[in-house]
Amino acid sequence: MLMALGLAGCSAPAPRAATGAATNAAPITLVGATIGGLQANFGRPALQRIDGSAQVWLYHSALCRLNLILYPGPNGAPQVRAAMPMPRGVSESSCVASLEQNRPS
Repeated sequence: MLMALGLAGCSAPAPRAATGAATNAAPITLVGATIGGLQANFGRPALQRIDGSAQVWLYHSALCRLNLILYPGPNGAPQVRAAMPMPRGVSESSCVASLEQNRPS
């Protein structure tokens, strides 16, 4: 829950690793990412569910899982509003790196 709260205040057009040492204090930004950015970085989600105006995307690797919740943004295109890496104890930057390596070529 703490990780999700740390990401909730961030916004960026696409995921990226931060500079410096990896910590669990929001080293990556996913909130604000678009479908194109997500698919370019992670490929297709393992699970994609539509629930009203929300979309829930799940990515997974051997190291972690990442749940993303997307809602229509100001221009109507879906964008990430919440990002929840799991399990706890894995740094967010390590999780994202494993997901990027896991995407199909």
